[in-house]
Amino acid sequence: MNTKNRLKAFYAIISILLAGSIYAQNDSKRILNTLRFESRFDYDYESYEDSTRSTLGGFSGKYINVAMAGNITDKFSYNFRQRILPNTGMKSLFDGTDWAYLTYDFNKNWSISGGKQVFQIGGFEYDAPPIDVYYWSDFWNNIVCYQFGVTATYTDNSGNHNISLQFSNSNYTTHPLEDLYAYNLIWFGNFEHLKTIYSVNMVEYKKGSYINYIALGNKLVYDNFNCYVDIMNRATGKEEHFFGDDYSVIAKMEWNMNDKWNLFAKGGYDVNKAQTLDADGQPIYTPASEYWDIFVTPGTEYHYYGMGAEYFPINDSKDVRLHAFFAVKNAGTNEFHFNMGLTWRVNFMKYIKL
Repeated sequence: MNTKNRLKAFYAIISILLAGSIYAQNDSKRILNTLRFESRFDYDYESYEDSTRSTLGGFSGKYINVAMAGNITDKFSYNFRQRILPNTGMKSLFDGTDWAYLTYDFNKNWSISGGKQVFQIGGFEYDAPPIDVYYWSDFWNNIVCYQFGVTATYTDNSGNHNISLQFSNSNYTTHPLEDLYAYNLIWFGNFEHLKTIYSVNMVEYKKGSYINYIALGNKLVYDNFNCYVDIMNRATGKEEHFFGDDYSVIAKMEWNMNDKWNLFAKGGYDVNKAQTLDADGQPIYTPASEYWDIFVTPGTEYHYYGMGAEYFPINDSKDVRLHAFFAVKNAGTNEFHFNMGLTWRVNFMKYIKL
């Protein structure tokens, strides 16, 4: 199917959904509750202490996303997000699909969903939409975060807490039929001033061998100020120490000065010593095919920190955002990164009268 026909098919789907929404306007469970287009445009400047590397800079587009969600019946709902320009070298249309899953609600407390989903790992940096993450940990940069699977979820009566158990393909797979799986247990908690995203994950990195994640995301919220600290430990049981050989720590503070301005500061540290030292503490060589952790690879000791600001020019709306930040990181050598950009979202549901 060529690009012109793809666009025609996409517009036809949107027309059908809009028509369904109009006919279902008296029903609180509409077939289309979310229809959003979003994109980000940035200018980047990077400089390095290493004189052998040239200074880099230029304009680029970061994301083009379309998201839809709604209810098919009172029991069935769907969620879908597609990157219109997926990564090059894709093998199928689903490579550009972040998620496309169907959910069945047994009652107000229990539900089950299946399809392509977010791979459930704790932490607030990981949970944030990628379009809202300006600079990041080594783990965030490398993790494969969308997989096919099924998820059972329990939500308490208050709606403030839910616990999900997910069974999915392992994120170590390069194609769906490798017979590697992951088992993910996650808790989203919401207290008065504390929000949590905790997970315990068992991820199969080769048949019969697992790496364990323990990810603890903690966020404090007070009026216009919030901050979070994410702590993640990764281990197989084969390393010298189960805790502290392979881990990440990420922290961010944010001050919402008013409806127009946000200020933020963020930093993090990733380290993997699990496979890099022998009994005498000397470095050893580990081939990539034998890595237990392929997302924060053996020998990594990466830190980053920076700060920035966001400005929202439209009153009472976050649909248009200007941002600027600087960050310092040691990706092989000390690197200074300056970025400024424009994010825009079009929420079509604001303009559709149902």
